[in-house]
Amino acid sequence: MPPHIRVSRAAIAALLVLCACSRIAERAFARPTIVIRAVKLKSVGLTGGSIVVALAIANPNPYPLPVHRANYVFALKDSTEVGRGESAAPFTLPAHDSAVVELPVDVSWQGLRFAARDASRDGTVDYLFKGTVTLDTPLGNPNVPFELVGRFTPPPALVRSFP
Repeated sequence: MPPHIRVSRAAIAALLVLCACSRIAERAFARPTIVIRAVKLKSVGLTGGSIVVALAIANPNPYPLPVHRANYVFALKDSTEVGRGESAAPFTLPAHDSAVVELPVDVSWQGLRFAARDASRDGTVDYLFKGTVTLDTPLGNPNVPFELVGRFTPPPALVRSFP
């Protein structure tokens, strides 16, 4: 058999093995589900403020999932950015269980003003919270994207303090 045909068969065999491994890995890993439990104003200061977004993250897998980090943006429904953040420390999602994780969001004065403007209409703020959770698995570090929408009620004193 000519050498180029042998090489071609070896390349095809290697490709088939890689595809099979990829499919096994996909079946062995189920993406976690993420929902928002609460949004709370934590503080307001001279340079802006801080809110905390509590996420319930459910792990459907039969093994724990270490979470390396989470990066996220908190925006108004119209996509106007209010603030952003990154998780402070790694955490682990228990197997076949869920955990509530509180994520801090640094908010600018401009972001507070935009949120107060929205709340002045009916007392609530419709928001978009999106980002990625980076897992730490033996198969690599997949990013699990999320995009969640919701509504929260800021303290009335905050809404009144912005014209």
